[in-house]
Amino acid sequence: MTMHKKHMRNLGAAALALLVALLASCGGGSTVATTGGVGTGGTGISTGTVTGFGSVVLDGTAYNSASPVYYAGTDQDVEAQTASTAVNLGDQLEIRLDAQGHPSKVVIDPDLIGAVTSLGVGSFTVNGVLVTVNSNAAAGPVTYYSGLNDFSSLQLGMQVEVHGAYGQTASGQGYLQATRIAQLPGSNPVTRLTGVVSHLDAAGGSFQIGTTLVQTSASTVVTPSGMQLANGQLVNVWSNTPPAANGAIAAGAVSVRTLRGVSGPAQVGGLVAQLSGSRFQVGGIPVDASAASLASTVQGLTNGAYVVVQGQSDATTGILTATTVRSYADQPAQVELRGTITGYVSASNFLVRGVPVDASAANVVFSGGTAASLRNGVYVDVVGQVANGNGNLVTANSVNLLSRAPDGGTVDYQGTVGAVNLPGGTFTLTAQDDGATQTLQVTLAPNAVFSNGTAAQLISGASVEIEATQTANGLLAYSVSFQGVTGASSSSEGSAASVLETKGTLYNLTNTSFEVNALTIQINGVTPKGGTLVNGAKVEVSFIQSGGQNLAQQISLDH
Repeated sequence: MTMHKKHMRNLGAAALALLVALLASCGGGSTVATTGGVGTGGTGISTGTVTGFGSVVLDGTAYNSASPVYYAGTDQDVEAQTASTAVNLGDQLEIRLDAQGHPSKVVIDPDLIGAVTSLGVGSFTVNGVLVTVNSNAAAGPVTYYSGLNDFSSLQLGMQVEVHGAYGQTASGQGYLQATRIAQLPGSNPVTRLTGVVSHLDAAGGSFQIGTTLVQTSASTVVTPSGMQLANGQLVNVWSNTPPAANGAIAAGAVSVRTLRGVSGPAQVGGLVAQLSGSRFQVGGIPVDASAASLASTVQGLTNGAYVVVQGQSDATTGILTATTVRSYADQPAQVELRGTITGYVSASNFLVRGVPVDASAANVVFSGGTAASLRNGVYVDVVGQVANGNGNLVTANSVNLLSRAPDGGTVDYQGTVGAVNLPGGTFTLTAQDDGATQTLQVTLAPNAVFSNGTAAQLISGASVEIEATQTANGLLAYSVSFQGVTGASSSSEGSAASVLETKGTLYNLTNTSFEVNALTIQINGVTPKGGTLVNGAKVEVSFIQSGGQNLAQQISLDH
């Protein structure tokens, strides 16, 4: 399969060696979870739900977000290189770890992409697969919504991307417990389907997932390499060809959920299925939890319980021999966000690593400052949960403000590019930092990826957002995104004269307004840059507040 790498910049050998040394020095020491990652001392793999950032946190376990190369599906490729900022709260990820236990590859792995074809009470159907939503943290990660307010915003025919944990009902019907539901533009050409293979006709090139027919051909890519499809496998199907009139899907790629070929430490998060004694499955992975130390934990398990299993994978059988099993019923994972504030509007609406946060409740515990101290550029550690009744926000329980980003910490800055030295892999960035304009020294990491543009556009005056690691020598940037909105300056008070910014997925579009990040934006006669406004589009907005309304000044569509 051809990977799209047009956004990847290859630095010179001397600069690359220097940057590798810098990257190694930043490490992954600034993590937001207390549990250690799998893979220390050997290769490893981790799959599950994103529950936080600053590193990337998977089911409560933190992994250095600076070291890996990131991949996600597009309308042309099932797995194309992307920026680290493409990872969202609630996403399903597969993280590969190297021999030192550092993440080397991250794959964003949606379970379903397609149109909503039925709506029930707390459930809906996409591509013939039942999806349930979850508002109980003890039952697993609470469903997070992107480009939607909550479940009530779903509509028949709406194109959505669903991430979730695969489970089976008592009758054996497969379903997904959604961890993230995102609205997509109606023009979306991609189909994703996850479920168990049945009625396999290898000679005829077809199988079924539930009642949906999947057709394969000589060009269909099956992964892992060398794997043969078989009935009973849990698979993810990708297609960029519209479904046939009878709903059949022409598979461009089929990925089998397996640990075969993987030898070493592994962590798997998801729903228990096919529980029999001390054996069960999580996300299609067979688990052996027969260790004596796990007896009491296993006795308390039920099918449908969300668990996080750590142990050793057998490359030959694909069985995960468990050393620990943690149930969300006993220890739910809270949302943890650590990084610099961007998109500050008020204490009730600001972004940390792109996630909207509400820290305005009277019972929020602040340390290192108060709600009045919040503003763009401030480094914070937020612990909270996806909001009940407004599932596209995280409501904070506690906010810890730090005087500066710690070495090894993940930071996110928006600003204007100054002096550029591409042969040396450096540039300056003038940004709003802790309420004051500051010029930051930035070095491009070896794995730096550009989005919404290419390295050639990194020139003086360009407006960018970077995700970087704080080091003793400055910022080491591994993600550079070119911004369509320019010239905005933010204030902590959000007065009428202040120009504020936010970015996210557009929804509830009318002739005069739309919503993004739980903010209603009045279009205000502004002509958007980069395309036409549609529900599900990614947008950046600068606006002022006047007369109790948010009046757009600039609107730009991300691509």
